[in-house]
Amino acid sequence: MVWFGMPGPQLLPGVSGRGQGMDISVPAALRALSTGGAAANSLASWWKKSKGDARALVGELKDNLSYLDMVADDEIDLGEVIEKISVAEFKRLSREGFNFNKLKKSRISEYTSLAGTDMAAWCGKETEQLIESIYEKTSDLIIRYPHVKDNKKYRWKVRVNNIRKRIWLLLKHINS
Repeated sequence: MVWFGMPGPQLLPGVSGRGQGMDISVPAALRALSTGGAAANSLASWWKKSKGDARALVGELKDNLSYLDMVADDEIDLGEVIEKISVAEFKRLSREGFNFNKLKKSRISEYTSLAGTDMAAWCGKETEQLIESIYEKTSDLIIRYPHVKDNKKYRWKVRVNNIRKRIWLLLKHINS
């Protein structure tokens, strides 16, 4: 897989820039995971190698990404899958004091292709911070969507894609 040296931004699959008022580009460090089911395959591989609590969390992430991909790539309405998106394993592990940094002890690398993107702020942060952000945004989606789904200020596809990009960064981090 080539992660670096790819010129220009890539438009996120399922987002044309029309209707949302913006294009969402994927930094080169995440590009290979953003297309062709590579992220799903990477999560499945990680899930097979994991045991116990880590396996439960990775399984939840895998399922959530599948639903978010349906919204972004297959134009399924978020309302059709929102009740299937889960934060239960994350909440359980948080209550039990699980150390999310055990998933990858090192900090997120400073991928040069993230420089100048909305993902650049993640360089140098801990795995736990990224996982907490993924679940914070996912939880916010689950709570808000049913009540304000018709409010255009929430830009649901942008929110979905922001979660997907964080999951892709987590996968890149775990696999590096």
